[in-house]
Amino acid sequence: MRINGWYLSALLFGGFALTTCFAHSYGPAPRVTGAPGDNARACTQCHAGGTPNSFTGSVKIVLAGGNVYIPGVKQRVVVQVADATQQRWGFELSARLDSDPSNGQAGELSPTDNLTQVICEDAGPKPCASGVSFIQHTSAGSRNGTKNGASFQFEWTPPSTDVGPVTLYVAGNAANGDGGSTGDHIYTSSLQLMPATAVAPALTGDVVSSATFATGPVAANSWVTVYGSNLSVTTRSWNETDFTNGSLPFSLDGVSVVLTLFGAPRLAYVGYVSPTQVNFLLPSDANATAYQVQVRNPAGISKQLPMTVSANAPQLLTVDGKYVAGAHADGTSIGKAGLIPSTTTTPAAPGEMITFYATGCGPTSPALIPGLFPTQANGLVTLPKVTIGGADATVASAAVLPGAAGVYQVKVLVPANTPNGDQPLVVQVGTGNSASTLLTVQK
Repeated sequence: MRINGWYLSALLFGGFALTTCFAHSYGPAPRVTGAPGDNARACTQCHAGGTPNSFTGSVKIVLAGGNVYIPGVKQRVVVQVADATQQRWGFELSARLDSDPSNGQAGELSPTDNLTQVICEDAGPKPCASGVSFIQHTSAGSRNGTKNGASFQFEWTPPSTDVGPVTLYVAGNAANGDGGSTGDHIYTSSLQLMPATAVAPALTGDVVSSATFATGPVAANSWVTVYGSNLSVTTRSWNETDFTNGSLPFSLDGVSVVLTLFGAPRLAYVGYVSPTQVNFLLPSDANATAYQVQVRNPAGISKQLPMTVSANAPQLLTVDGKYVAGAHADGTSIGKAGLIPSTTTTPAAPGEMITFYATGCGPTSPALIPGLFPTQANGLVTLPKVTIGGADATVASAAVLPGAAGVYQVKVLVPANTPNGDQPLVVQVGTGNSASTLLTVQK
């Protein structure tokens, strides 16, 4: 067939009634999240796969801090789309004020990688001049060929003041990856978040080791705990969504720890927060000297507490505050029967090579990069001395544990003449001695 200019003009300028709906790998149109005021059919208008939520998959919204928001405090949001029968993935999410669910934009959505993007209802770039905004997948984010499901991560900054309940609405597309609009499965979900307003924090007691919960010197690259009231409005440990390119987080849910030396502040790495307790990791290059410690949250900053950092201050990780956390060569846990609920534990044997874990054991070679997860077992500059039952034990190696910030692994040979029973285990690095812990030994 000969194609003339009239035919081309008709295609370009609307002479033919072309379909207005296509399957796009680069993201959907605005207002298909299933929220009030959005298209009631959600993504099924373009993906002819039945009514939403009529298949065996799902879409979920996950926030590490739970179903709350702290005004003005940025949160990491994860959208999980799952379907065992599909292999390409998409989503669109919007944050709305419950006081105006159709048009009330709640806070700001921001991508953290090239898997997501923000679009405005008015088709303009951020910041949106009018209407609500949406975050959705990109072409790269659709990950064609990925089986079973995919996750998307991005950041949401809530409104700076308490605006009452806020709801996140999401639609997920579990596609079959054939490039067409049929055979795709659409799921919708929502999550209501309640405001949680911080109160200025107050510290009580002393700075203690997170391993022993005892006062005394700590060392660089060791875990430390402080107690108080109103420290955080949430209770949680860090998880994978809190890290960007392997960097340890300086805060969790708006809670940070300030270390002051000679009047200059520095942030520690926060691993656990609750209303009454914060655990933090000292930087691996922290000076051996006296510091002042404060906890900051969105409502204010606490008084200072003194903390002494030593060159070496090893402390052993324990199961229950008394028995050392250790493993046999096959990776199973060491301990008397029943020491760890729902886990098989068996005693160490005389002459056996075991591994136990510690914090604050000092510098490594090569040196750690402050603020990054260790990716290899860098050995200690000074090999520790270990006694079991008062007898010297041969240390085979001592290094940081890859993928576990602030944790060291020590491999040691239990002396062949160690008697049965609970034996004291002590580590010395330089002039620093650990608190005594117990190792159960059985011939």
